[in-house]
Amino acid sequence: MATFLYPIYTVANFGLAIWGINLFQQAPRMSTILLIVVLTGMIYDNLIISVGHLIDEGTLLESLNRLRFLFHNLFVPLLVVVAVKLACNAGVTWAHYPIICYGCWAIALGLIVFGLLTDFRRLELIPTTFAGSLRYKPKSCSVPILTIAIALLVGVVGFYIWREIQWPWMFVGTLVMFSGNAMPTRIFGTLVGSAVDLVFILALLTTPLIVH
Repeated sequence: MATFLYPIYTVANFGLAIWGINLFQQAPRMSTILLIVVLTGMIYDNLIISVGHLIDEGTLLESLNRLRFLFHNLFVPLLVVVAVKLACNAGVTWAHYPIICYGCWAIALGLIVFGLLTDFRRLELIPTTFAGSLRYKPKSCSVPILTIAIALLVGVVGFYIWREIQWPWMFVGTLVMFSGNAMPTRIFGTLVGSAVDLVFILALLTTPLIVH
């Protein structure tokens, strides 16, 4: 099943990236270009899992998987900036304050540094198989503080956007992403996580379409 679904996830994320580029050409926004950057990491993530069983265990596949986690640490915190920019476009009052505009970048950069120093620097990978797929995962699994912090921040901003322009989907997408990633990987692998991440990014990418 995984060998069938991950290529679909890869193509779906690629399709969202192409759509995002078209949206950016029509209405250039910082939030859209940052979402395209995040999607680049998601495309790579699903692609490497898709072809892992073809490459087989070894240094090459381990290195390719290590890049997955690097991109996660570098790109995902940018969603904090995306959320604030969307709130600003939606007319949320506090999102226009200069301290918020600069502060979201400071938070994103802080989360990037935190992730690199605490997670990526000490990252040890081991091979694992699931439903026909082969990937490398962290040897020791800890609470994903980085992901939880970002989800909470984006969820709070999504709530304010919902209240301002009656568009609940950014908030709902965050809840879906949070719930899906909370499911145990020993049972579901990363299949559910990759699917809900796709829904989450779709919710963020469609939000600019209804804000002024």
